[in-house]
Amino acid sequence: MEHVFDVIIVGAGPGGSSMAAFLSRSGVSTLLLDKACFPRDKVCGDGLTPKAIYWLDFLGCVNEVLNQSNSYCTQGDIFVNGEHVLTGKFPQNTSYPGFSVFLERRKLDHILVRNAISSGALFRPGSRVKKLQWAHNGILVEVESDNTHVCYKGKLVIGADGANSIVSRAIGNKILNGTTAVSVRGYYKGVDVDRSQIQLYFNERFFPGYGWVFVDNDGKANIGIGYAFDKNFPVKKKLRKVFHDFVSRDLKKILKHAEAIGIPKAGWTSFYKPRSMVASRVMLIGDAANLADPVNGGGIHSAIESAHLAAQVAMQAIAFGDFSSGFLCRYESLWNERTEMDWRTGELLLSIAKNPNLREVYISLIKAVAKMIKENPRFEQFLGGIFSGVMPARKCICPFSLLDVTPLDPRIWLSALVSSPNPKPLALLEQAVSAMQNTLKTTVRIVSNPMVNLYWGLEILSKTLGLVGCYANHEMVSSVNVITRGWTRSLETTKAL
Repeated sequence: MEHVFDVIIVGAGPGGSSMAAFLSRSGVSTLLLDKACFPRDKVCGDGLTPKAIYWLDFLGCVNEVLNQSNSYCTQGDIFVNGEHVLTGKFPQNTSYPGFSVFLERRKLDHILVRNAISSGALFRPGSRVKKLQWAHNGILVEVESDNTHVCYKGKLVIGADGANSIVSRAIGNKILNGTTAVSVRGYYKGVDVDRSQIQLYFNERFFPGYGWVFVDNDGKANIGIGYAFDKNFPVKKKLRKVFHDFVSRDLKKILKHAEAIGIPKAGWTSFYKPRSMVASRVMLIGDAANLADPVNGGGIHSAIESAHLAAQVAMQAIAFGDFSSGFLCRYESLWNERTEMDWRTGELLLSIAKNPNLREVYISLIKAVAKMIKENPRFEQFLGGIFSGVMPARKCICPFSLLDVTPLDPRIWLSALVSSPNPKPLALLEQAVSAMQNTLKTTVRIVSNPMVNLYWGLEILSKTLGLVGCYANHEMVSSVNVITRGWTRSLETTKAL
């Protein structure tokens, strides 16, 4: 008699290993598959945001993670066109930790895999999934392992196999069908920084993208560069060449005595809604469902959170014996209920920023915002909360939230627009001429490619309208819930009398 697993999870990254642990602890027979043998490398910035640390604590792995990490960061530096413009701090006194740490993915993912195994999951490394085949009472997962073909059967399959997910493709989703970020990352030792251990670099040369330097206490650094693109705004330069240019020009000082470790590696992740997160006997989590945070690019916290929600629905499906897409869509509903507003807000911001024709405008905006942050601690806490993920992204489009934190002193706005606190007339004139030149450059680029920029404008309009509709629906649901709770309290009071 063939053995049928309750759940087969494809991919043993943070999402897959976390879900295997959640399910196995509840007595669900779980098979975890991955094409690699652990520990293995994974292209990533290696930064664990406050939300990631929160979810690792929820999973029960945070102590081992913190013990293996050799860093503790409460602030970060921002550089624009080679100039340091801001040192920002992580917000304190929130629901999340007020710090970030670094841990190589080869170490982090190995911790999570061991946690899944100790929770009772069966792990099969070196298993490359080749095909999914729907059967009468389950799904057959065809695997190649050690040049041998093996077939496993499960009642439910979880796609946790990253942005290039074979499970996602099996249920009809298209890969690279929307806004995507590609990155190149390398490791260095002997890095000497005299500022924060987190450094972000924005530059017209590689916008829309940014460079990063994450340095631990021993001077070992994860250095990378990321670039946002889609079919209308493709990557025009070889990113490895851009990476080496970034390292040699922008990081010349801090890498003076540094030494590269290995060769740089490339990876990518997407930031658009797939056609479906569920199908009959299938659910997608983490990067397989494109759930990474569009604001800061972090995907570890969303992988674990989506695994937690999917595990709840999986256990319900097993209990009721219902693995239809109609039942499993409860998972997608739960995810949207918790994150849709913030994810859509981040998606809109990323869509606005991905147009390289407006790079001078965006760079000037970053500089202006940095100056305003220096003058207003509340504005710093607000934007720091948005970009670190500890505050809901939706707040940055809420008029009341913006009015509450935006500086009202006109002198602050003036200082954000001019290059110095006490500008001379000649300096003001030079700045005005520079602004006019940048405006002319932007206009020429837009006019020279009108259809692409028109499509981009329509995309922004469409996503804005979708966000407005989502916001209205969210407010309506909230109002109904408030009214319902009020009626319930009234009935309880009446019964008590």
